[in-house]
Amino acid sequence: MKRTIFFLVGSSLFYCPSALKAQKTNSEKKVVKDIESVEVKGKQNHDLVNVSRKTLDFIQSNTLGETLSKIPGIQNSGYGPNSGAPVIRSLSGNRVKVLENGMSVNDLSGISPDFNTDIEMNNVQSINIYKNSAAVLFGGKAIGGAINIETDYVPKQLPSKNLNLKAILEGGSNSGQKQAFSAKGAIAKNWVWTMGAVNQKQEMVRIPGNTKDSRCYDPQLVGFNSILQSLCQIDVDSRNVLNTSLFPYISQFALDHFEEYELSEGDLYTFSATYYNPSDGKYHPNPKNDKYIPGQDPVKDRYRSEVNNIKDYVQPKDGVIPNSHSESNSFYIGTSYIGKSLYVGGAYQNSYSYFGVPGYAIYKIPKHSHGGPQQKIEYLPINIRSLSHKAMLETGYTFKNFPISSIKLNYMGVFSKNAELLERYRANEFTVNQHHGRLEINQQKFKFLSGTTGVEVQYRDMEGEGKQRYLPNTISREIGIFTMQHLDFKFIEFDFGYRNDHVQRRAMADSKYSRSRGLSGGKLSDRDFTLNQFHAAGQWNIFKKAYLKVQYNHSERAPEVNELYAGNNHFAILTEENGDDSLEKETAKTLEIGGGINLKNLRLSANWYHTTYKNYIYLAHTGISREIYLVKEWRFDDTEINGIEAEAAYKVDFNKLGKWEIGGYYDLVRNISTADSSIRKWSDGDYMPNMPTSRFGFSISGTLQKLSINVTLDHYLKQKYLGKNINPELPMPAFSLLNARISYKENTFSFGELEYYIVGNNLLNSEARLQNSQLKFLSPLPGINISVGVKLTI
Repeated sequence: MKRTIFFLVGSSLFYCPSALKAQKTNSEKKVVKDIESVEVKGKQNHDLVNVSRKTLDFIQSNTLGETLSKIPGIQNSGYGPNSGAPVIRSLSGNRVKVLENGMSVNDLSGISPDFNTDIEMNNVQSINIYKNSAAVLFGGKAIGGAINIETDYVPKQLPSKNLNLKAILEGGSNSGQKQAFSAKGAIAKNWVWTMGAVNQKQEMVRIPGNTKDSRCYDPQLVGFNSILQSLCQIDVDSRNVLNTSLFPYISQFALDHFEEYELSEGDLYTFSATYYNPSDGKYHPNPKNDKYIPGQDPVKDRYRSEVNNIKDYVQPKDGVIPNSHSESNSFYIGTSYIGKSLYVGGAYQNSYSYFGVPGYAIYKIPKHSHGGPQQKIEYLPINIRSLSHKAMLETGYTFKNFPISSIKLNYMGVFSKNAELLERYRANEFTVNQHHGRLEINQQKFKFLSGTTGVEVQYRDMEGEGKQRYLPNTISREIGIFTMQHLDFKFIEFDFGYRNDHVQRRAMADSKYSRSRGLSGGKLSDRDFTLNQFHAAGQWNIFKKAYLKVQYNHSERAPEVNELYAGNNHFAILTEENGDDSLEKETAKTLEIGGGINLKNLRLSANWYHTTYKNYIYLAHTGISREIYLVKEWRFDDTEINGIEAEAAYKVDFNKLGKWEIGGYYDLVRNISTADSSIRKWSDGDYMPNMPTSRFGFSISGTLQKLSINVTLDHYLKQKYLGKNINPELPMPAFSLLNARISYKENTFSFGELEYYIVGNNLLNSEARLQNSQLKFLSPLPGINISVGVKLTI
């Protein structure tokens, strides 16, 4: 304990950047802009995708993953309608870091995909997305990218009026109802307060057809495929029976001595035309088999598959995703002192959520009957309940005539309880205490050189409770120091960055934690990792109208606690999950080449990337099952990822008919095994299973007087690059999603504005199943939804 306290106190003297983004000074507002985090990049940062609040009004959904899935290169993990994490270029979970104002949030989706990211979407001001490795800025868990959510919990500027208020009321045919408000005001000359709250509730999610894929009921596919049976949550009564039509004759000797020698049906049929009778020492003809069908293979056709019955664990209801209820609420309050060169602020946020996952599991596994009557198996719905408290502190100072331009210090503490329930019974609960501190020092620009140097420290204590725990108690400590330098020669720019991290993982088994019979985390050994991150990039700016960019990243990631120490039945993924405490760190080397044109009305861009992974960690099949659970182990092998992304947009002004922008995109990603491993090829194939499919899409947006109109069409292609789940992976059908939003604004008050809007999601009412979703056989995306709402701004 003492070592932990010293680690936190000593390390909290340092901090590194949050959403490093270049900003222009707004002279009309009294705000300490210079001490916000600075993106050490060029004037046009083509690596960073910024999603504004205006864009979020159109694309915002219940989960962070679904919200960002409209962006090229990003898809939704889709663990049911209420849980979804961002998948960046086929990577997610422990490889994509989610931050709030540059600080780590309570994100357990990498440990269990049924947990949702602790982000309240209605409080988001904007989102910064790093689609390449952001490990230099944010550490090894950003090896596949980062999502930085910007909120206004700690105000950084004085309000333009004594009171600013926003309120939203919204209801939908297939999205429930929502109420939200946020307010900001001035306490005194330099003091600002802010507060807000959100409430959301939905009883069920409707879909166009059956919640399960129709192939779950195909006897040819599921009859003898135990893994597909588990993914479909069905019990199948099947057996292999002797194909009697394969044999041309019936053995007369077997007929004569069937009961005497206790023979079986298989002894009755034969390929021999005669039989030997020992009583007279002669051969006699066998009778012909009337069922005989010539031309069959004696080996392949010896047995015939017979499926007698296919039964769901729980009978689903047509037109509804089972157990798709959700409710959540949150509240925050904050305050800041904003001076000429100094600001100091703090905030508190409380959030609660309770939602269902469209899957079922067993709370108590029945004991063997030993010949007696079988115990009835009771399957219960999986629910998630989370309660989180956040404490946020932030301060910054701007210097004049000093080598350092600004300094900024942040702290976030997260204290949460995250429970996995079977119906209302607590099966597993994680109590998380997480502390994160960051210091950022921005140097004064000197001719062509500018840069940022920082340090950050993180500590997480995670304790488990419940009868179905799959992790021991764990402690994680991380400390890192980095620098990012930018050289700007106007027509050509360079970026160079380096980071060094030290990571500790500790497991502490207790008497209440019982491990499985498998590997189950080995010896639960203490692990220490040293990580090195490098970044280098060059950009050629061509007459301010076009650019070409090349960048290289060397990134390393330490295994997470579940990859090292998991060791029990993890009912949420229907798997006996086995960690391996001997896993080595991952190493990724990425080369990306991109370019673009930005003319007055036309914008084009394209990127190609290639990543080679050494020791890519994945959850692999063993081919073994115990009770109803598939036995899997965390393993590592070499992998490569490559893909392309392209975007185009054209603006046009039709005068009285409004201003419009037409856009389109395409993305493709492949995650390929390069390991010379027969075991991996047997269990998972040449491509990683459950990978995002290629997409293309079109959009049109514009304004017509007081009307704003947005329409998008996204088409998901049928997956070509399929892996294996022991058996070959099945591709999901292609589908299209049509979304639209129309809003009307009017100044009904002298002091405020009203906006009325209507939103349509999945207007084609498509049966849409994400290839990368672990629940794709159990749950499609929600069906058609029409929402109406009103927003008041004062």
